[in-house]
Amino acid sequence: MTHRSVFIISDGTGITAEILGHSLLSQFPDTTFHTRPLPFVNSDDKLGEALAQINEAAVSDGAR
Repeated sequence: MTHRSVFIISDGTGITAEILGHSLLSQFPDTTFHTRPLPFVNSDDKLGEALAQINEAAVSDGAR
C-alpha cells in the first residue's frame, strides 16, 4: 500500500477545500493519504512556511 502526503491549501478556513479533497482522495482505495490542511495561507511568509512543509513531506515520502 502506498502512503502519500496531501496538502490542502487555502487562503481562508479551507473547510470546503478539505471536504472536496477527501472526496477526491476516496477514489484511490489502494493509497493511504495523510492530509494536511494549511488554512489562511494569505501572505508570502505563510506561503514560505507551506512550501517548507511540502518539501519536507516530499523527502520523507520519497516522492515529488
